[in-house]
Amino acid sequence: MKYVTWIILIVFVAVLISVGFLIASRVDYFMYEKQVVSFVAKGIQDGAIVRYNGKSVLVNKYNFEVMCGKLLTITEREKIHKVKEYDRDREIIIEVDDRNYVVIMPLERSKAVYMETVLDGKRRYFYVSDKYRLHERVITYSRPEGFYGPNTLLDDSK
Repeated sequence: MKYVTWIILIVFVAVLISVGFLIASRVDYFMYEKQVVSFVAKGIQDGAIVRYNGKSVLVNKYNFEVMCGKLLTITEREKIHKVKEYDRDREIIIEVDDRNYVVIMPLERSKAVYMETVLDGKRRYFYVSDKYRLHERVITYSRPEGFYGPNTLLDDSK
């Protein structure tokens, strides 16, 4: 009888821990979505700077809104805990302020990327498959000529 009680207790605790992890992951998912909306709103209102290939570009609000709407809300992104090696010369930084930025890190010999998001100070890492071509699409929206109107090329003398 004593062993049966322990087994039931262990199974009950395991079920509670599993439910706790499921609830925590859903809460994190909803918080991420809320923080993405806040990030996009701040970028549209205050402007966003995209840094790549030694250039800094102030992205206009139309390009920024479409870029974030298509790139930051990909539901097939895979949350990861550690980023492997990547080419730092090819990374793209999308910055709204010090506490809100996204780093796109392309992988070697692939169009897949790692994506580091820091939204309201909370850091998350994702893997996004090559079918979305994130790296190419961000560059397309943030070029000085832009996609939906011109962006402003900033002086990098700072």
